[in-house]
Amino acid sequence: MFWYARYSRALKSTMLLAGIIVLAGTWMPQPGWAAPSVTDALKYQPVQAGIHPDNPAPKDVERCTIKLSKINGSVAWVVRGPTGNVLRQFADSDGDNNVDTWSYFRDGLEIYRDIDADFNGKADQYRWFHWAGSRWGINTDEDPKNTIDNWKLISPEETAEQVVLALRAGNAPLFESLVLTPEEISKLGLAKAQAKQLTQRATEAKVAFKKLVDAGDIDKTTEFSDFGGLKPSMIPAGTHGSSKDIMVYENAWAMIKKGEDHQQLQLGTMVSVKGAWKLIDGPTLGGGQLGISVYVSGLGGAAGREAVVSPGEQPAERVQELLAELEKLDQKLASSPQQQKPSLNEARAKLLQAIAEVMPNQAEREQWFRQLADMVSAATQDGTYPAGVEVLGRMEKKLAADGESPEIVAYFEFHRLLAEYYGVTLADEDVDYAEAQAKFQKDLEAYVERHPRSDHGAEALRMLAVGSEMSGDVDEAVIRFRQILEEYPESSAAAVAKGAVTRLTSKGREIQLQGTDVGGGKIDLRDYRKKVVVIQYWTAGSPICKADHSVLSDLYKKYGGSRGLEIISVNLDFDRNQFLAYLKANRLPWKQLFEPGGFDSRLAREMGVVTVPLMLLVGVDGVVISNNIQAAEIETELKKLLPTN
Repeated sequence: MFWYARYSRALKSTMLLAGIIVLAGTWMPQPGWAAPSVTDALKYQPVQAGIHPDNPAPKDVERCTIKLSKINGSVAWVVRGPTGNVLRQFADSDGDNNVDTWSYFRDGLEIYRDIDADFNGKADQYRWFHWAGSRWGINTDEDPKNTIDNWKLISPEETAEQVVLALRAGNAPLFESLVLTPEEISKLGLAKAQAKQLTQRATEAKVAFKKLVDAGDIDKTTEFSDFGGLKPSMIPAGTHGSSKDIMVYENAWAMIKKGEDHQQLQLGTMVSVKGAWKLIDGPTLGGGQLGISVYVSGLGGAAGREAVVSPGEQPAERVQELLAELEKLDQKLASSPQQQKPSLNEARAKLLQAIAEVMPNQAEREQWFRQLADMVSAATQDGTYPAGVEVLGRMEKKLAADGESPEIVAYFEFHRLLAEYYGVTLADEDVDYAEAQAKFQKDLEAYVERHPRSDHGAEALRMLAVGSEMSGDVDEAVIRFRQILEEYPESSAAAVAKGAVTRLTSKGREIQLQGTDVGGGKIDLRDYRKKVVVIQYWTAGSPICKADHSVLSDLYKKYGGSRGLEIISVNLDFDRNQFLAYLKANRLPWKQLFEPGGFDSRLAREMGVVTVPLMLLVGVDGVVISNNIQAAEIETELKKLLPTN
């Protein structure tokens, strides 16, 4: 709940004495009356969880200011930090002398806003800005738990992330807010039969969510790491009797991580409702039940569901038969024991190939072939389709011989490489990891040379770069990361590549690191001149990081503070609560940075951090001495760098 719900009772009488109008915890001045204090203003916190605005350190509060200002035509209290940066902004948009917009800032930029849209003293809309995202959530019934039950804006990536968060917590209301409502479906301009079938699919999506939650495969340790899918499609008005253009994202998925295990979470089809990307299919894990979903393009149905087409434009009878078989097979896969999955996945692969081959045009055919490659590769990697590599290799050769596009052939080749390496090579208990990694690097290099502009080119280069860095060939890693920036500047890998180049070439140079300490107050590496600084990137689940903390704690006792050593730790856990629980159980008496997103956060991307532990050593002049120092090496360097007592 809003802070004022907990705080306004105690504060109300004193604020009235100060001459401030209070209504449900909001306040605005009247002529000649005193301003609220900075301390009171800073006690307001965002309604929704996971937002981390700037908060001054307790010792800096008295240097903060609060002033009434005119902001975009509205009167607002503006709270500024010691350096003049905005921390909070509380505005009265309708001139009734009550705050109805609460804004929270980070690094001078607004990252989140609570809005009282009906001016009844309670926030009912919530917006995220800048690097916090683009979401705009609505609490239509204004329940006391501030539950978002619909979205005015949400990107496909954020929808995928929210699905994972909902699964982690078993939060059915959150998931349901992401699913198309019957009212939204009725406004899409679909033919009656289409609308009816989409409504049914949306209902089934909620059942699928509960089934996945009950299965227990996704829990609080599961992290969202990436979003994937083909580019969005615009289905023009008139397709199968529709009256409006419809933007869809077919066959979307989220990559999730649980410990060291990576899996695909199939999300099916997303539909844009005026910028809010909503689901029509339920989530399914891995290759067992791939989220095949085609919305109105006539290619089929989600995860084996009946195709969403109007009665007069049904696909060929053979396609309908195959789709019916696929639906039955998916039902078996969803409930079958592990030992039966290989044979069921083999049957599923054959069905997908058969469906693809009877499709009337290339675009439709390739869409289904991609689903086949995704499904076989994922099932091979999770151990439920041992013959998957052979199937992918056979399809790769067949598609090339049949004259299919080079893009789809490259698609199968890439997924075969992944299936072979992760599903077969690394699954061997006697594997020689160095030898296996070397072969995988050569395979990726050959792939990039053969398919320099493939859909997976950036990802292949990223894998090559990370592999080179892990094997100690930093120069080669830099070359590959720079290749991503030159050839795939718009790819999701580009931000990581830019940061990685900065980090890997940082020795002998200055770097930047800024953020907010978890305990409050700004952290800027530039403020630590004349100190030797260890920068540590870590996660709570890494035993090596925990061992490093033991070493760092001893070093901090011996060299820390006035003796010249400072440590800045950057936590890359996805779950802030997991990070805080670790700090509570393990006292780390130095600065800690955390931002949402884990390895996708700003803090990780700025240095291209893709694995932990990782530590950098910065000298008293702000210049990097080592961009990859081991815990056991630090004391030797400190003895050289710090004055002897």
